[in-house]
Amino acid sequence: MIRILMKKQLKMLFSGFFVDRKTGKSRSKGAVVLGIISYVAVLQGCMGAMFGMEAYSVCEPLCSAGLDWMYMAMMSMMALTIGILGSVFNTYASLYQAKDNDLMLSLPIPVRAILFARLSGVYIMGAMFAVTAMVPGIIVYGIVAHPGVWPVVSSIIVLVLLTFVILVLSCILGWVVGKIGNKTRNKSFVTVVLSLAFIAAYYAVYMNANKLLSKILANSGEYSAKIKGAAYPLYSIGRAATGDGLQLAFVATGTLIISLAVWLVLERTFIGIVTTKAGHTKRKNIIKAAKAQSQDAALLQKEFKRLAASAVYMLNCSLGTLIMIAMAVVCLVKGQYVVDMITKTPGLPDGVLIIGACIAVCAAASMNDLTAPSISLEGKNLWIVRSLPVTSWQILRAKLRMHVILTLIPALVLDIVMLVFVTPSLVDGVMMLLIPCLYVCLTAYIGLAVNLKMPKLDWTSEASVVKQSMGVLVALLSNFVYIIVLVVGYLLFGGFTGATMYLAISTALTAAAAVLFRIWLKRRGVQVFEAL
Repeated sequence: MIRILMKKQLKMLFSGFFVDRKTGKSRSKGAVVLGIISYVAVLQGCMGAMFGMEAYSVCEPLCSAGLDWMYMAMMSMMALTIGILGSVFNTYASLYQAKDNDLMLSLPIPVRAILFARLSGVYIMGAMFAVTAMVPGIIVYGIVAHPGVWPVVSSIIVLVLLTFVILVLSCILGWVVGKIGNKTRNKSFVTVVLSLAFIAAYYAVYMNANKLLSKILANSGEYSAKIKGAAYPLYSIGRAATGDGLQLAFVATGTLIISLAVWLVLERTFIGIVTTKAGHTKRKNIIKAAKAQSQDAALLQKEFKRLAASAVYMLNCSLGTLIMIAMAVVCLVKGQYVVDMITKTPGLPDGVLIIGACIAVCAAASMNDLTAPSISLEGKNLWIVRSLPVTSWQILRAKLRMHVILTLIPALVLDIVMLVFVTPSLVDGVMMLLIPCLYVCLTAYIGLAVNLKMPKLDWTSEASVVKQSMGVLVALLSNFVYIIVLVVGYLLFGGFTGATMYLAISTALTAAAAVLFRIWLKRRGVQVFEAL
């Protein structure tokens, strides 16, 4: 029974390998094997190589100083961190809020078996990520330090123990994430916030990793004493991974105790957790007059609500908005430093600051592709919006307006901040503002036109439209092509025309392209939309 449940759980967890999400049909055995091999190769190859380089940079200095345990403790912390971050967001959905919980509990299957199968999926997900960090560390340790057989074996045992620690922490943190989500009405917004927080934390750690490693290597004795005192469990893990039998027994016993404790708690509370429908804070009903809206305002509001209801849509298609806001903040802090550094660099052509500012704003704005999947996301409910007493152009225009509002406003903010530090002439400054504005409109038109030509309305998962659609890929590539043409054109012709003339030509060509795409959408695009 448990074997069958685990097989079902693994198929659900890795459903993308077995089922084509675009069509809902099962993949062939060859496609399944190829997909799994490719996934493992990419995961272990890319992430493993990254962690392997980090391990190689610190292994020799620490081992030479007799701090093998500190090296293994650092690699263990990396494995714990990446394992938890890789599985915590999946834990709540697969363990506590699986869609088939009611069906499974109605069958004559022991609750213990269901719980074990659910935990196996969480365990495998965390273990996959932990292995990408710890295995390269063990390999580097064996090659550089030549510790012998027993330390390598003990480090492998520690890796196995760490996977259970990751399981325990993922269950606890997954429950916390779920509790936070249940306290709000917009769970998609919570998912986006938590995901962005994870991304920000990851890059903050990644950008400061070399600095931290340098400090540790320069003051290894001081940090060694701190870890022994304030973080003894980490010291114990490091000693266990280098072959200390007593510490290995201590780590194994501690892992067994906390794992059994979490298992007993889950076994006694699992039914209550999965059968309780979390409610929201009661709100007082306030009677107030409803404000009449125009048709265009109502359609625009519908687009914003559709965006807010989908975490996948927000994260993948509107990330450029946050990037531009972040860039504006960075410019306020470091803008003068960057300008001074560029102006002092010899050999750069005149006007490079102005062109560079335009390219930077356009590159950040290109990360938004809200119109590219907007038609496809209507899916089988497209007939509903088409049955409304509005014209087809009004429907399409609402999608364009949402893209422009979410992209143009932060782009202008970023552009104005850059203008303060670049200090161009009046003509150059006007064109610096015009090019990003025209580019935002052009990308909105291109995304919608591509989606009308390459719609995908029979999807079974929003992710297949937003992340795997050919139309979205074409729209993104076209955005990047514009930026590449802008850069290459300046490198080839900027020396002859000068920065001002080149900006004028680029502005005119961008405006002409935007007008042509708008005319096509208003005429031919409406006909294509009505034929869907």
